[in-house]
Amino acid sequence: MPQSLLILLLLAGVSLPGQDILLTGSLVQDGNGEPLGFATAVAYSAADSSMQGNATTEVDGSFTLSLGPGSYYLVFQFLGFDNKVIRGIEIAPTDGAIDVGTVRMTQSGLALETVEVTTERSQMVMKLDKRVFNVGKDLTGAGNTAADILNNVPSVNVDPEGNVSLRGSNGVRILVDGKPSAMLSSGDLDALRRMQGDIIESVEVITNPSARYEAEGEAGIINIILKKNRQRGINGSFGATVGYPDNLGASYSLNYRRDQFNLFSNFGISYRRSPGGGTDRQQFLNDDGSLLARYDSETDQNRGGIGGNFQLGTDWFINDHNQLTGSLLYRQSKDDNIATVTYRDFGESGQLISTTVRDTEEDSDNQNLESSLSYKRTFDGNEDRVWTIDAQYILDDDIELSDISQTTTDRSGPLLQKASNTEYETNLLLQTDYVHPFSDSLKIEGGLRSTFRTIRNAFRVEEADENGTFVVFPQFDDELEYNENIAAAYFIGNGEFGPLGVQVGLRGELSDVTAALLKSEVTNEQKYFNLFPSASVSYRFSELSQFQVSYSRRLSRPFFRLLLPFSNFNNPRNNTVGNPTLRPEYTDSYEAGMLRYLPRGSVLASLYYRYTTGVIERLTLPAADGTTIRFPVNLGDRNAYGVELNVSYDLTEWWKVTSDFNLYTATVEGNYQEIDYAVDITSWNGRAATTLDLSDRLQTQVTFEYDAPQNTPQGRNLASYALDVGASLDVLRGKGTITLSGRDLFNTRISRTVIDQPTYRSESDFQWRQARQVVLSFVYRLNQEKRRTENPDGE
Repeated sequence: MPQSLLILLLLAGVSLPGQDILLTGSLVQDGNGEPLGFATAVAYSAADSSMQGNATTEVDGSFTLSLGPGSYYLVFQFLGFDNKVIRGIEIAPTDGAIDVGTVRMTQSGLALETVEVTTERSQMVMKLDKRVFNVGKDLTGAGNTAADILNNVPSVNVDPEGNVSLRGSNGVRILVDGKPSAMLSSGDLDALRRMQGDIIESVEVITNPSARYEAEGEAGIINIILKKNRQRGINGSFGATVGYPDNLGASYSLNYRRDQFNLFSNFGISYRRSPGGGTDRQQFLNDDGSLLARYDSETDQNRGGIGGNFQLGTDWFINDHNQLTGSLLYRQSKDDNIATVTYRDFGESGQLISTTVRDTEEDSDNQNLESSLSYKRTFDGNEDRVWTIDAQYILDDDIELSDISQTTTDRSGPLLQKASNTEYETNLLLQTDYVHPFSDSLKIEGGLRSTFRTIRNAFRVEEADENGTFVVFPQFDDELEYNENIAAAYFIGNGEFGPLGVQVGLRGELSDVTAALLKSEVTNEQKYFNLFPSASVSYRFSELSQFQVSYSRRLSRPFFRLLLPFSNFNNPRNNTVGNPTLRPEYTDSYEAGMLRYLPRGSVLASLYYRYTTGVIERLTLPAADGTTIRFPVNLGDRNAYGVELNVSYDLTEWWKVTSDFNLYTATVEGNYQEIDYAVDITSWNGRAATTLDLSDRLQTQVTFEYDAPQNTPQGRNLASYALDVGASLDVLRGKGTITLSGRDLFNTRISRTVIDQPTYRSESDFQWRQARQVVLSFVYRLNQEKRRTENPDGE
């Protein structure tokens, strides 16, 4: 693409830098002079500390970096050794190759809080406090949505309806670049499908967050990192996607770096449509167990439309110690969703009484605008002393309009209805953090945070009378106003004492939450202050082994749609409604983990226990008129225990395997309306993936995952499994990659549930969207040539 067009896309008008120059040297152990292979060498700009290049040392310790003219400092990192910094590297335009000579590293005497060894081939980096999943290395996720990508991250599951769980628990907080996103925090199950996967760089999974993070999310935090690059000049990537079912898309991720400014932009647009649906058999029983009524339903639907996102931002490196970053992210989607639900009612002896067909056409329009501004200051004499200020403002607008036609064999004419659901949200975040190191092994940090969130949601259902005039249903006509204001402060202390590392923290949050039904004049106000302590102790047995125990207290506020007392009315016999009186869940979380690096891989084993009060559970409640509602309640308490194992290993230089296994058991105690819903739960899930480098250009990947059946307070969720495959081929001298992937090849990722209660029984299977899909994608990298460096630790 011509340079002028790239500059226009990034709104910049400067020229490209000159020819890069090779910087070489050798890395060895101090004392015995043994070479250090597979260490990391990173070059940073002396002006703003931005990364300008990186390389992995060869077996003999040699390394080569390609850099443009300028001033740099080098940082060398290797497991079990202190970081080595070489300053004062000056490169002139007229210089030839530069040899920095022999660099010596000394063994570390400090505890390893987090060990990260990365190369271009990395897929997942495992740390004790979090796991970082590098999206670009997952072949089966190419050209897919954020929901598809999250469902392939170890420990994370996205069910066919779009609900996200972590280690089997649904209380997950989802962030984007460390901040809340209106789309992903409203409880909209389609939000993750609206986000294009092409703009995602990595996903962080934090299972036991410290006091530094907001207390929301009892199961942990999932942080989605968007693409951003700070290499010099113009660089980026362009992508195109075609797939089945209907899947067409295009995207770019561009970056321009010059002097004090770094401009970045992401764009993605796609058209997707996918079938879905399922079946349901429901029986209503008398108190003596005899059949009162029975009907079967079959849903056939097709959902999707066009959507896109655009991000534009800049980093301004004001001087050596001050940096300002601003960005703007806009998303929009327009969907045309159609669904047909067929009901067949049967008598006591099994005879067919009537058939009802309900057709729904829904137009959905969503717009989301997110702006952020961040300031970062470092100080003379200590680059680790940092003060940051962040501000974010979100606007979100969502409209759903439905036309419904229902015909029944015992009715002469069709029943016509209309439903509207409009939602408007504003969200303001203000935050400041400060980190003060007293020495290399002792530091403190603290911060303040305030969020102000307002949501207005209006819902109305109308039905045509015998004259064709639409009349409002009073019981389905109201407006919810939700206000959530939260003020928080935290403090953390970190210390390292030889092989021992200790971190303690305390967070306080003042919550002011109001949910008001404006037409019904019903208001639920909740004001509460909570303290959330956290603690972590790590011990390094050797350079390759580390043990950690941690504790945190968390809460999960009911997300907005759990409070909304209305549903979309597409299936009035099985309505999903909310409960404006819900209160938060509180969880005490304990975890112990052992991380071991092997010669060609790594193993992370974790034990965890969570005690939760005020557990929110969705119950299916039968009504006297032969319908049901799914209604969320604060059911009771839950004790959950689990063990998780993550393994990554290179069997050969061309064959890599990764696996994730989670076994958990839980006891839930609670009742609602004098009915006991206590249940014992034992289940497991696992995922295994194998990657083969068939050549320097061709790579394949196969992934299999399985979710075992488990009990619920009302019945049982049945097992599901899926097989994903993918292959990638590098073309155009490594600047382009073609990827062919197939997700859920046998279309077995289906939600199957059984409800077995004294007066009600149900067996159902459902897919919100068909999980099976085949995607062909192409990516072209501009000034980002793909590297294939090897790593003995399998990272």
